[in-house]
Amino acid sequence: MNQIKDPKNTGGRHRLPCFFNNTSRLLYLCLFLFFLSMTINLLIKDSLAQEIKDTIIDERIVTGTGIIVNENVALARNEAISQAFSKAIEGYLVQRLGSQGMANNFQRLDEEILSKTKEDIQDYQIISEISTDKYVKVLMKVRVNKAILEKKLEKIEFREIDTIQIDVLFLVSEKREDFPAIYWWGNPTDQTSLTQTELFLSRVFEDRGFRVINRSFFPPEESYDESMLHLNLTNEAAVKWGQLLSAQIVIAGEANLYGTSTASVFFKAIKVMDRTVVAQSYRERTLNSNLTDDQSAIELAINSWANDMISYIIEAAKPTQKAINQIIIIIKGFKSLSEFLHFKEFLRTNFPEIKSVLERRLKRGSVEVSVGVKGDPKELAEKVLNHPKRPFSFEINELNDQGFTLVIR
Repeated sequence: MNQIKDPKNTGGRHRLPCFFNNTSRLLYLCLFLFFLSMTINLLIKDSLAQEIKDTIIDERIVTGTGIIVNENVALARNEAISQAFSKAIEGYLVQRLGSQGMANNFQRLDEEILSKTKEDIQDYQIISEISTDKYVKVLMKVRVNKAILEKKLEKIEFREIDTIQIDVLFLVSEKREDFPAIYWWGNPTDQTSLTQTELFLSRVFEDRGFRVINRSFFPPEESYDESMLHLNLTNEAAVKWGQLLSAQIVIAGEANLYGTSTASVFFKAIKVMDRTVVAQSYRERTLNSNLTDDQSAIELAINSWANDMISYIIEAAKPTQKAINQIIIIIKGFKSLSEFLHFKEFLRTNFPEIKSVLERRLKRGSVEVSVGVKGDPKELAEKVLNHPKRPFSFEINELNDQGFTLVIR
């Protein structure tokens, strides 16, 4: 007899419909791809993070020497290591700021960084060491932590004399023993040559980026009054000379040369705009007994005065500047670490308003950087986008008050 079989009766074996089989396979595949993607992402992130970490370390080979005093070799060795630290930090700062930047900001750099070099050293290794009865000398591999240094540099209000040229006029007299004082403004129509004092002042100020006014281009006689012709000028009279010769700063005072080995100077710097004295000081220098050139003594005195006073002059003369704002730039689409580093260097070297560029966060295919800039994000975005030296093609979007996103094409 023909029997009709129940289709639900499969002999005790239950099989899922085809739909559920396909769904399970798809689910397993998705889970596999997800975990594979996560693993690859972590590997790439760790690798790239390590590469970026390496870029914040500046490795230098330097030497240091310590003098042995009272047979204390250990102290001399520590002195040699400290000197090597200083050389490593100084080398990085010169590379980062340039010689002019170092000169313009030396006092602040010494106070904030150079006097505390140990804080900025990641680690070090003594490669070789020489010890004699007089000194200990070490050859070291020193790793400077650039991230710490950049944070310190970010706090320093740098004086950019290379971008702000200050016009300075010298109203300084020079007197040697048993001779009357020499000063050009007593009879400005006479074409007198520059004194040694004026020559040394001109050299040191020009080296710092100032524009020294040529005093031979004096205005007609009716432009100045009797008070402007005295040896000892009042501040008001000095300011009048500054106004006539279009100076921003007037250096007024006197230099005295005693014999062949000693010289002294007393100078004050007056800001012409508001007639305020922004710096003044006395300096005296005496040469060693084996030197007899009194011009060297006056040069030493002038250099000592200038090294201490010029920073205050620059601070007073520079125009009001915008505050440094921290903005966030998210860079997407870079293909390699070198491409990102190239762009970072592009920002540092082509935009004087940018004071710092620091990596903040790393994501897959993107880097978030914090940029210290004098200005707002919109101004910087326009300059970056239209700069002729762009390292590659990119577009800028998501521009807001906090920053912007830069997408490499």
